[in-house]
Amino acid sequence: MNISHLNIGILHSLIGKNDGVSIVIDQSVEAMVKYMGIPLGNIFFLAAHSSPRFNAETNEIFWHKNPIHLRIVEDFCNPADDDLDMEIHEHAMRAADLIEDFIDRHNIDLLIAHNTSHPYNFITAVGLGYYQERRRKQGYIWPKIMVWWHDSYFERERFANPNPVIAKYLKYLPGKMIDGILFINKDQPVLAEKYYEKFGLPHEKFFENHTAVVPNTCDIPWNWKGRDWKNHHLIAPPQDDYNASFFHDIGLDKELEQRGFSLDDAAILLQHTRVVPRKKIETAIDFAFKLERRFHGKKCVVVLVSGHSGDEQVEYKTFLKDYHKQKSEEENNSNVILIFGENHILSHRDLIVDRKFYKFAEIPAVVAAVGGIGTYFSEIEGFGNNLLEMISGGLPTVINRYPVYKEDIEQLGFDIPGVENCEITDAVVEEAYRLLTDMHHRNKSLHHNMTVLAEKLNHNVLAEKFAPLIENVFFKK
Repeated sequence: MNISHLNIGILHSLIGKNDGVSIVIDQSVEAMVKYMGIPLGNIFFLAAHSSPRFNAETNEIFWHKNPIHLRIVEDFCNPADDDLDMEIHEHAMRAADLIEDFIDRHNIDLLIAHNTSHPYNFITAVGLGYYQERRRKQGYIWPKIMVWWHDSYFERERFANPNPVIAKYLKYLPGKMIDGILFINKDQPVLAEKYYEKFGLPHEKFFENHTAVVPNTCDIPWNWKGRDWKNHHLIAPPQDDYNASFFHDIGLDKELEQRGFSLDDAAILLQHTRVVPRKKIETAIDFAFKLERRFHGKKCVVVLVSGHSGDEQVEYKTFLKDYHKQKSEEENNSNVILIFGENHILSHRDLIVDRKFYKFAEIPAVVAAVGGIGTYFSEIEGFGNNLLEMISGGLPTVINRYPVYKEDIEQLGFDIPGVENCEITDAVVEEAYRLLTDMHHRNKSLHHNMTVLAEKLNHNVLAEKFAPLIENVFFKK
């Protein structure tokens, strides 16, 4: 099958932003264009919010933080008010109409819906299910519908006991009539099989022919192979003039100056994630204080958080500030800075009313250029997009060895210093110290992990799993 002629629709709350799903969407688009021969003009986007891009349409009903979605998440396991059922139904009907109009106008052959097994996209999932039911009643089996399973209510304890109103609609998360599923780790197909069994759906042939586990992937955007990795000097992606003002603009230069330090005196730890509790950013703060003691006061250690806050438990950022303040008071003479870059970071470079914004994906390379390292102490991850971004940006990283890392990533050959259960050890502090001070060791470690990334998790890996699944969706029962 020549899939290059297909018109592809992509549906999600956010397109082209800094969250993990947006990153995967861009990975898939790059794979489709670069490795699968699908022209960019054949790809259309429907979302609540999108960065500027070709063929993108938006409507607030798909926003995962609009009032109805916030209510659904809040009341998922609580007794439901009488009007919740009707409110879900009315919003889902509106979403179905918008999806139908989008598909009809662009002659969509394949619609890829992202994260429709997650409660945060409840209305989108139910609306998509309504649309499919409508099409089946009309006798159509076109377009084909594929879902990308990033997360689900199956995987979160807080969604374990849905109330009767919510339970009524769970058959649409991700949907009984979908034509294919892409998973991001090996555990998710087992969960999906339970979903199919619960609703009495035939699934042996479906899972054999119409599903695939597609890992997060990441190409390396700089000429890393052309560098001399055996030397004793810092190796990092080349920087341009635009990013030269980054540390000044986020206020780090001023913070350092107030403490009697300069950027050369700082050891920067990049927390390249959103500000949500499962990222365990407090562990990165603990780590920073232990590392500062290892430097015996000769370095100011900086925890720089590049992602945005407010997606989950908005008070978490306040907690982190208070936690850092408390730790600072307990250790009187320590020099550990906590700084959030979100007010100066977008998914793309921009200049708005004289304020300069920096591209989220470039921040690892900016930190690598000043000899920093990354922290990634997450306790739960679907795969590890931000970890791969840091490696591709030339940034050595220390991690918490979360379950999917141990099961799906580590066995590929990565050698990344880590801890278990977010318990900081002297050994991981010593290894981080060495990565920050011994450039020969740093280069050797980074070169190894970039080689593994380039060979085993490049975007062509995504295409090699994605393209056959598309063909099966159209031609194989």
